[in-house]
Amino acid sequence: MPNKNSSNAAQDLASEQERRPDVQAIMAEIRARVRADVERNRDRQAPFQADSASFNASPRKAGELVNSEELRFLNLNHTYPLRINPESIATHRSGPIARLVVKLKRKVQAILWHQILKDYFETEKEFQANLVRYLNDVSRYVDSRDASNFWELIRKIDVDINRALERIERVADEQAAGTLAVERRMHEALGALRHGIDRLKEDSARVSTLENVTAGLESILARMKPAASENLPAPQIDYTYLLLENRFRGSEAEIASRVSIYPEIFKGAKKPILDLGAGRGELVAVFNRAGLKSYGVDLDRAMGDAARASGLDVRHENGLTHLQALPDGSLGGLIAIQVVEHLNHAQLSELIRLAVAKVEKGGRIVFETINPRSLTALSSNYFRDPTHVWPLHPDTLGYAMQLGGLKLVETRFLSPVPAEAALQPLPIENHLSPRWVSTVQGFNRNIKQLNDLLFGAQDYCVVAEVP
Repeated sequence: MPNKNSSNAAQDLASEQERRPDVQAIMAEIRARVRADVERNRDRQAPFQADSASFNASPRKAGELVNSEELRFLNLNHTYPLRINPESIATHRSGPIARLVVKLKRKVQAILWHQILKDYFETEKEFQANLVRYLNDVSRYVDSRDASNFWELIRKIDVDINRALERIERVADEQAAGTLAVERRMHEALGALRHGIDRLKEDSARVSTLENVTAGLESILARMKPAASENLPAPQIDYTYLLLENRFRGSEAEIASRVSIYPEIFKGAKKPILDLGAGRGELVAVFNRAGLKSYGVDLDRAMGDAARASGLDVRHENGLTHLQALPDGSLGGLIAIQVVEHLNHAQLSELIRLAVAKVEKGGRIVFETINPRSLTALSSNYFRDPTHVWPLHPDTLGYAMQLGGLKLVETRFLSPVPAEAALQPLPIENHLSPRWVSTVQGFNRNIKQLNDLLFGAQDYCVVAEVP
């Protein structure tokens, strides 16, 4: 019986030894793998990758982290005892073999713990302790930093508000000062304006007095009949037209400025230029200043006297009679400003015929008259002068000159009406719809046509050349 039990125990021990792992071989293999892994990764340090966390996922404020339940739990449980309990290893078998197996397991446990696991867990424990301390420090730092940022923000807001209030007060003071300055300037301007109005009233009264005196003198001159003589019959001197010119046509300086375009047309003329209807001699003076030989004739003796008083060669003659007496080709050019509307059809034809004969070949002939295509010129300029016979359309005058044998050079429209006196077009605003833009554009086209009819050029001249 004992022999049988001994045999069974030996078999159990052999079987147990076969099932028992080779701890030394396993540990050697683990150490070899660790050393190989360390050598393989010695030069390759694992890159640091920050853990991404959503700070908007939780409504928790930074100041609540220090007193959070999670941090309290970490502070209470980050340390634990590092010990093993060999008594926890037991077996359900009995007998010496079972006790041997238990002792062997406890020995293996002790070897694993002291040789491998103890150092790891001690290191892990120290790491966790440091991590918890770091979390505590970070929590306190975040809490203090949050409070510091909050109060710093409050301080900045307070500073910004104070600065804004100071700027508002400064702007208000500047605006008040500017308002006072504007009011002062307005009072000064109003005072100057009142003073100017008073002076204008005084000047207006003086002008009214002068106009009354002038009207009286004009009436007296119009009724005057100078004494007759052998060379000058009484009815030949009539100041009526001179007075009309002075009152309505404009001053001599204004007329001289308006006719200053004509010397360029007659540039290069070698022979004298004749100004028919020279009036007060404004154009003759302009030709003289431009270095062109010229003289004028006028049927009105008073006008000629006024021109000769200024040292100008303006003769008292009938223009057609004067042309008839001139040799053919003796003139370098001929110009008649505001004359042809005083002639009837037969006189105009005779004037053109004589001009073609008396002006040398290549010489220029210019006729200027009122533009009947402008209702403003027709109503304000043409009908004002009682000596006008008929208005001449630009096409009519040009055609008459062509029929007379002249070569037309150009037709110029003169004396434009100031833009502010004409009808004003509507502005096209950016906010208008395309339909309204089209409507405004159509309206403005109509305004332009009306302006051309009502406020066109007041005068025109036809420039022709003797072929």
